[in-house]
Amino acid sequence: MLNIDIFIRRLKEVMENHHLNAAGFAEKIGVQRSSVSHILSKRNKPSLDLILKIHSAFNEITLDWLLLEADQEKTIPIPSFDIKNKLNTTLDVKEFPPKQETQSNAGNSEEIIRIIEFYKDGSFRLFLPKS
Repeated sequence: MLNIDIFIRRLKEVMENHHLNAAGFAEKIGVQRSSVSHILSKRNKPSLDLILKIHSAFNEITLDWLLLEADQEKTIPIPSFDIKNKLNTTLDVKEFPPKQETQSNAGNSEEIIRIIEFYKDGSFRLFLPKS
């Protein structure tokens, strides 16, 4: 069964990460503002259609993360990185957002479109470059 408190918390997290208010979020997923408002106020529960619209509008969201409690989620382990063993290795660090390069690099098409931080509890933060 859907835990509405977890669903609402995750919904708010998505809205915050994408810098959207309820109206902007509703517009992005293609529903009326009142639908989102009623869910956030616990007046209504989300329909399957609304859940699927959220899933399709935000590529980084899985249905497991959106609907299940953290201990019920099927998670893919992220490989650990042992920094102590890598201290003598040089790291390729790039600035965000990337600096405007000179004309010699004009053909370079590397551009950061988003950065996602994943946490052990199943939450995440999304950073989008300012356009």
